[in-house]
Amino acid sequence: MWAAGFFDGEGSTLIHVSDPVRGYLRLDVVVPQHGGALLPSVLTRFQAAVLGTGRIVGPNDDGIYRWESRSFGEGQATVALLWRYLGPVKRAQATTAIREFLAQYAPGKRKARPTRLRLPLHGVHLEPQPSTFSDDDTERIWAAGFLDAEGCFGVVRALPRKRGPTWYRIRASASQHGEVGLPAPVLMRLRAALDGMGRIECHGEPDDFKWVVEGEERIERVLARVGPWLGETKRLQAKEALARFRAQTRLKGDATRCVRGHVYTGVAMKGGRLRRICNQCERITDRRRRPAQGVPPRQFKNAARRYTF
Repeated sequence: MWAAGFFDGEGSTLIHVSDPVRGYLRLDVVVPQHGGALLPSVLTRFQAAVLGTGRIVGPNDDGIYRWESRSFGEGQATVALLWRYLGPVKRAQATTAIREFLAQYAPGKRKARPTRLRLPLHGVHLEPQPSTFSDDDTERIWAAGFLDAEGCFGVVRALPRKRGPTWYRIRASASQHGEVGLPAPVLMRLRAALDGMGRIECHGEPDDFKWVVEGEERIERVLARVGPWLGETKRLQAKEALARFRAQTRLKGDATRCVRGHVYTGVAMKGGRLRRICNQCERITDRRRRPAQGVPPRQFKNAARRYTF
């Protein structure tokens, strides 16, 4: 389930010409991941989830590692293991590639070569297989895998504030190509797995879409939904984003308190829309306005209530 979500985000099933002279085609099933100097743990986890098939190679000059299966037997076995939970786009891609590979061995074309099994270059530690899960758990595990592949937790610059430093919003997002005007099915599935949280918006090209959810409370709800299965890298990324967001100096109120921390008195229509009202802040503003207009200070029995400027 997790591996299917991860493959929906990063995996590909492709046809490659392995022998330019005789024209033999090779079935390549690959999952790339950036790791720099360290082997990404999600690749070893993926390899364990597909029962140790394939191998992990790399890094290349850009720090990219790849899990790959370059034989038909292993590639077909990997796709079969993931098929039940795989999304429609990756299913269609795998079906097309496998059919094209088998078509080269149609009667009268060429003789099939024996399948070669490759030993993994890195150690494989098989995870214990889980017991049965509910449909909801299945989708949550898939969502965790997809976020491990395509997800991002971070902070983004918000609107400028009149006072204090720039404010940053906390956000989780995941991008995927779909069709022009039609979001990728995996993004719709991701949002459904997360109780409908977030929005899907066009991002860049007309066929490029992004699922986005913002706000501390919603990020915590996302982590509550997928946290038990989310990889260490994404959990750390989310933790750092939350810490950075919470470290900011808040200069605006929330749903119950104003910018000064007062509990709102009520709501009223102002400027054509419903606004929250804080009587304490209005009194402070009024006391500041009076001396500017030359009005003498009021005689309060409580000296703390007098304005002195």
